[in-house]
Amino acid sequence: MLITFCLWSFLLYSFSVQAAAQCKSIPGSSGWPSLMDWNEFNTTVKGRLLKPDPPAATCHDDYDSYSLIRCAALKIKFLDSTWHAAHPTSNMWQNYNNYSCTPTSESCTGSGLPIYVVEAHEPMDVKAAVDFARTKNIRLNIKSTGHDFLGRSVQPNSLSIWTHHLKTTQWHEKSFSPKGCDLVIDGPAVTAGSGSQWGELNAEADKRKLALVSGGFNSVSLGGFLSNGGHGGLSAKYGFGADMVLQIELVTPSGEIITANECQNTDYFWAMRGGGGSTYGVALTYTLKALPTFRTAMWIGFASGWDEIAYLHSQWPKLAAVGASGYMMGYLPLITAVPFYVTLPNATIRQLKSILDPITDSLDGWGVDDPPAAGNSSRLSGRRGNYTEFDSWGQAEPHVHSRQDKTNDSTQGLYKRAQEGITDYFPGMGSNKLLVSWLYSAADVQHPNLKEALKAALSESGTIYLNDATMGVGTQNPPYLRGGGNAVNPALRTAVMRPAAEMQWLGNDPAVWTKKREVAQKLGASLRSISPNGGTYANEADPDTPNWQHAFWGSNYDRLLRIKKMVDPEGVFYCRRCVGSEFFEDHDGILCRK
Repeated sequence: MLITFCLWSFLLYSFSVQAAAQCKSIPGSSGWPSLMDWNEFNTTVKGRLLKPDPPAATCHDDYDSYSLIRCAALKIKFLDSTWHAAHPTSNMWQNYNNYSCTPTSESCTGSGLPIYVVEAHEPMDVKAAVDFARTKNIRLNIKSTGHDFLGRSVQPNSLSIWTHHLKTTQWHEKSFSPKGCDLVIDGPAVTAGSGSQWGELNAEADKRKLALVSGGFNSVSLGGFLSNGGHGGLSAKYGFGADMVLQIELVTPSGEIITANECQNTDYFWAMRGGGGSTYGVALTYTLKALPTFRTAMWIGFASGWDEIAYLHSQWPKLAAVGASGYMMGYLPLITAVPFYVTLPNATIRQLKSILDPITDSLDGWGVDDPPAAGNSSRLSGRRGNYTEFDSWGQAEPHVHSRQDKTNDSTQGLYKRAQEGITDYFPGMGSNKLLVSWLYSAADVQHPNLKEALKAALSESGTIYLNDATMGVGTQNPPYLRGGGNAVNPALRTAVMRPAAEMQWLGNDPAVWTKKREVAQKLGASLRSISPNGGTYANEADPDTPNWQHAFWGSNYDRLLRIKKMVDPEGVFYCRRCVGSEFFEDHDGILCRK
């Protein structure tokens, strides 16, 4: 009996030790580092270890920073993405940190946010953080700007690497030679830190009369954008952002600083151009192909009613085939006068008119099955639009998410940069956001049920429709792609657009968040009905997308998972709906292997 009892006790002990080893350490557990450990680590990173208050602490009286005046100012700042980007832990959508501390929440615990943050300024800071997290079995988080739609840049009970200050730049005026390669890549390029933001980098490029394949929002940084592909106004003609990457410097899960390009560490080079961030390593720098700037033609107009909206979708392949990009955006179904615009790089107005006029001419005399909201009819005057030509791409670069004039219902204010006040406004910024999206090919937009699918996907009151029609001949056959290919979702290669339904709401009620997730499943199913076996863009999608592995990475997923298991067998890196995340579970902030 004693032997049986001892054996049972031993088995229980062995199981508990094994279970503890399968879960990341949390504060209060036996494996959590001591204060002395944290102090020593802070010395290693030259005093750059932070333990910040939650972003909205100043609005809660149990924090020393509490102030009604500062709280009032903070509520305004919470609407600006640049403020969130400059905060070490803040993310832009509060539903992804369990409402642990918002300006209007009843309490402020910070339980959904990282506990410690390394404010990385140099590669050794990142290496030290990876080494510390690995050896101490701590959950590791990576944040640059917090500009993500799936909550991947915020994790509870974690040590976070804040890459926002990795912003070194080196311009290569005539050519670039990848490290360890016996070759020269002709043409200009730039090596930039992964925390560099597109607004800053595009301004530098414009001064040099160069253009970069970048996002259409200034506060977005390179790291998250490039890791899953990255699309923008130049993509339809020249490829995705990831297609322009010539070299990556990174820190591996083992803490090694390496260079990945077409000649060395080729698995990393393939996977980290489209296979997702926070998965294989921490990118330190990217070297990107730059393009000599060019004249650009632009057209801005409106579509009225679902017939016209569906018709313009069906005609978009003609524009994609010549490398034209565009966006459609509006609050639907409340307003069916949808503003949209088209840009054609390296072209004149005459060239754009020759393609676009035959499409818009067909709109003359059309009836409207759903008339615009009362008082909006004046916006339809001249809906065939206006043409503009710019001397360089930098002047024409679209910013569809610029500050929005609420009284104008997302029309004219969408197409100009804000010069004062809130400079980087997104609908829902600082509160809650959930979007569903799907990719449509040239064949998909000819589907007989296209109009019905779009209407059903936008049936929720107050939903914003945003269609990134930024795929085309350049994304199908990227002219500058190196290394024989990359991990960009194959569905992105056949797509001409990415329609999405975006829901925003106020408040801190988890029950509402649950309900919105249920609604998202219905809206997403409608979008997917046009192409059930297709996919979507992993940076801008519903994290609850069914069969997300295939939806986000398609046939590339098997290879990506093999690389993940090979380079990170201990699971140092984890993020929500990233490659390999299906082997982990988050139990109220405790991350464990299944």
